[in-house]
Amino acid sequence: KQWYQRRVRGATPYVSYLLAAGSEIFAYIFLVLFIKFFGRRNTLAYSLVASSACFLLSIIPWKWSESWSLDRLLALIVIIWIALAFALLFLYLGELAPTSLRGFTLALCGLLARLSAFSGPYFANSSGSGKLICASVMAALGAGLTFFLPETRGLPIPAEAADVSDRRKSQGLRVHDERWATIYENHVADKV
Repeated sequence: KQWYQRRVRGATPYVSYLLAAGSEIFAYIFLVLFIKFFGRRNTLAYSLVASSACFLLSIIPWKWSESWSLDRLLALIVIIWIALAFALLFLYLGELAPTSLRGFTLALCGLLARLSAFSGPYFANSSGSGKLICASVMAALGAGLTFFLPETRGLPIPAEAADVSDRRKSQGLRVHDERWATIYENHVADKV
């Protein structure tokens, strides 16, 4: 957040927040269109790739007026991509997990988001372009890992762990060891 506040600097802090809020509204409007045309997995991966590129390009010190520079413009653009990815993450992960694990999956996603938010001020205080390179690497890593997840567009929400394995098999993705699914199903059966 501090990186955006320093980069998206208008005449006043109010202008900065107005520009940032406008960027997020723009992201939420386009989220629906991107999901419809590209699917959830591809939208998430490409938004993380675009944010990684914006972080890397903002290292270039190019200024074309007193108040506008390349890093300021890219800060507004990266807000769009990060907001899009963050909103989509909860929707997509909720569709990936079986019904019995959906609450845990969403809680874990929220926990990791809050831990990342807590580390933000320490990350923002680092000097130079190292923080931009680190943010770019993390976004690119997240995008690369997203391609290992199955696409959920047009598919029913899985009710059991076996449904998740069947979905992965049908999309040609690596299936987890069947023993873990059996152990999990026996554990759930013992609780009932």
